[in-house]
Amino acid sequence: MEQLQDREVWLSGQRQAFASALNDAPLKETLDILVETATSALGEGTRAAFFLTGPDGATLHHIAGMPDDYALVVDGLRVGSESLACGLAAHSGQAVLTADVYLDPLWKPWVWLADKYQYRACWSFPINTSTGHFVGTFSVYWPEPREAVGCDIDRAALITQTAGVIISRFKEAEERRRAEQALLETQKQLEAELADSELLRQISLELAGDDGEDALYQKLVGAAAQIMKSDVCTVQFLHPERGVAGELEMLASTGLDARGIEYWKWVRGDSGCTCGEVLRTGKRAIAEDVETCSFMAGTPDRDVLLGGGIRAGQTTPLITRDGKLVGMISTHWGKPHRPSERELRMLDIIARSAADLIERRRAAETQRLLLNELNHRVKNTLAVVQAMASRTLARSPDPKDFAKAFGGRVQSLAKIHDLLSAKSWEGADLKDLIQGQISAGASDETRLKTSGPAVRLDPQMALHLALIMHELGTNATKYGALSVATGKVSIDWRIEDGLRIRWSELGGPRVEPAASLGFGTTLICQSARGQGGDAQMTALPEGIIWDISVPYIVKSSAIKLPVTKTEEKPAAHMETRNLKGRRILVVEDEPLIGMDIVASLEDAGAEVEGPVATIDEACAIIADTRFDAALVDANLHGRPVGPIAAALAERAVPFAFATGYDRDGLPEDFRDRPILGKPAGPEQVVEMVGRLIASSSP
Repeated sequence: MEQLQDREVWLSGQRQAFASALNDAPLKETLDILVETATSALGEGTRAAFFLTGPDGATLHHIAGMPDDYALVVDGLRVGSESLACGLAAHSGQAVLTADVYLDPLWKPWVWLADKYQYRACWSFPINTSTGHFVGTFSVYWPEPREAVGCDIDRAALITQTAGVIISRFKEAEERRRAEQALLETQKQLEAELADSELLRQISLELAGDDGEDALYQKLVGAAAQIMKSDVCTVQFLHPERGVAGELEMLASTGLDARGIEYWKWVRGDSGCTCGEVLRTGKRAIAEDVETCSFMAGTPDRDVLLGGGIRAGQTTPLITRDGKLVGMISTHWGKPHRPSERELRMLDIIARSAADLIERRRAAETQRLLLNELNHRVKNTLAVVQAMASRTLARSPDPKDFAKAFGGRVQSLAKIHDLLSAKSWEGADLKDLIQGQISAGASDETRLKTSGPAVRLDPQMALHLALIMHELGTNATKYGALSVATGKVSIDWRIEDGLRIRWSELGGPRVEPAASLGFGTTLICQSARGQGGDAQMTALPEGIIWDISVPYIVKSSAIKLPVTKTEEKPAAHMETRNLKGRRILVVEDEPLIGMDIVASLEDAGAEVEGPVATIDEACAIIADTRFDAALVDANLHGRPVGPIAAALAERAVPFAFATGYDRDGLPEDFRDRPILGKPAGPEQVVEMVGRLIASSSP
């Protein structure tokens, strides 16, 4: 009968604990029920406690049972073989039953704790979930020495099994709550982002209106003040010609009184305000509290700001896409304040539009600029791919050879596009470019050695060098050092009067002089020339050496001139298939496109000069040579080709622009000239040159 009553006590405590857990009571409260059940059943003076594993699984932390001061002492007990009681049980996965702490050497440093809390025996049992996952320990403390017997083990097992279920459920619920909270926070963030997007859309529509210049500036400060939730906002235009650091002219403001408008009409580089700090550093300046701001200390501007009720401010530089500082947007608050990262991020978006607006001194149509540049890049890329296909097919008698060679070149182009896209088309690192183009050809990376300083390439140079590296890597894999197991390739570069790259192959098959230049070699040379440089190959018996040099100037990415679609007027048709005896100039800085145009004209019998890739070289050739016609890219390395067009016009050489832009992207004085749109097939190229020659015939 006594055993039945005893079992009923344990089962009753178990039911109460489960009921508490199902009601989502705090874990400590639920485990306290099990502690009370255990101590009531085990007799007067007995204590019990639960410990849970820490996040790292290497420590234990008291949660229920013992007094707070005891918990403070043992909290963070290490799990391990050198530990005792709970720490050892957690480590071994077995119960640790210390019948007398006085007799256990591991307890010697802790006997004082046992004396203070009046226990002599300590039993510790590991707690596992139903899936076998360890989550904590259960400890029983006896006032007198005590050996564990079978019924004690059974009772402890009932408690630890119950605790395992409860703790597991609690952790699952806690994890679920965290997931729900994270989902809620994500939803709030998305709602905030949507609200931001809508606000930016509305602002963009406002700024894209047909209002006058002053009205657009006023809309700009209103939008910035709305984004930043500021009391004052101003937009300034930089006059770099005024003073050493230039001066800022206020174009519009909101929240300033007449005195403030007059005082801040002009801001010099030595000003103590946030605008002056940006002029000195070129970076955004934030003064969370004007009273304590270090760069404002002791300046008259600080006193004016405080006198005008301004306690905080920030200034964001307005920088164009070519890296030119053209103005600033400043916002100020009447109380100490730090703008949030989200507000600053949104302001940056407005700042980019504002920079275009101020630079052009008229309505900024940023979206149109981006779309037109994308249109140009797509057309240029299509022209490059078309040229790849045409030139590769011309050198590939077998369809399988064509597919492999053409596919490799397209993949090379895709890789460099991916690399540039990852950097928002601002440029690419030379080492990353080389590794991306060559790694696929060298299965053993130890066979490819690269060394040189960090070199940031502008997008056009990156595209050309990617094609060079692909051709070199392909040739090395098929015929050179990488075609045998013992071969190695070394690529070294340095900055010395430009960028100088040396490609060296060793350990490959014996090199024999080639009877003629292959397409890959021609492409390498033309790609280097396309950048205004040179490429020279030295064929030694032990391996090939390429020395490549190109001008190297750090450039900022920039959006090119906007273009507007214009219909080309048809010219009188004539037979243009035969250009025999005609001398044609081709000016193009994309090597593959230039080579394809040259090949199309040569196939029609023309004598072709080019492709010429620089303005100076083209003008020099025009001065010395008579041409029947010319095809000229609209810009070379980002520079307008007006001087080339003027030189051709002066010598009465008929010419057309070969470009992905329309007339707004052409030199202003020559927008009436014919346009050969990119991409263009061989028939279109020959047809255009025939029309040019026909138009100049008497």
